[in-house]
Amino acid sequence: MSLRIIDSIAYLWINDSLLINSETGVLKQGVTKEEAERIARKYVKNEYQIVSSILLTDVGAHHEYRGRPLPVWAVQFDSSEELTAYIAQSDGSFQRVRHQSWRWFDFLWMFHTMDYEGRDGFNNLLLRAFSLFGLFTVASGFTLFFITTKTKRRNKT
Repeated sequence: MSLRIIDSIAYLWINDSLLINSETGVLKQGVTKEEAERIARKYVKNEYQIVSSILLTDVGAHHEYRGRPLPVWAVQFDSSEELTAYIAQSDGSFQRVRHQSWRWFDFLWMFHTMDYEGRDGFNNLLLRAFSLFGLFTVASGFTLFFITTKTKRRNKT
């Protein structure tokens, strides 16, 4: 059980599924678009204006909000960074904010981990193959070093 404050009203969030008004005991069926916008406004600078709010019920494996609880309100702001705040529809919790710099980081992280499907796992076959090839390269370098230094020592004497 935890406490959620939505528009200055206290709600109890019970068993990750029920949002109940703490004063009246009335069950609330998630947050509305307007409530989500007000929650997002608390976490984003006032200089940015809200452009749109969309309720996402499904996201793909490459979406910037992958792996988090759905449905969620995506509140988009008018900024040079293309700022988007994500507010959980079920309990009104601020989930995360995404901007252009983060999107570049996520794109480059995908190449770093070599996980082109989910972007979060780095224990894949391609990375293992490159790791084994790297170990083979280092081992052959040491082998060649010791072979050539023994030959040079024998030639000096």
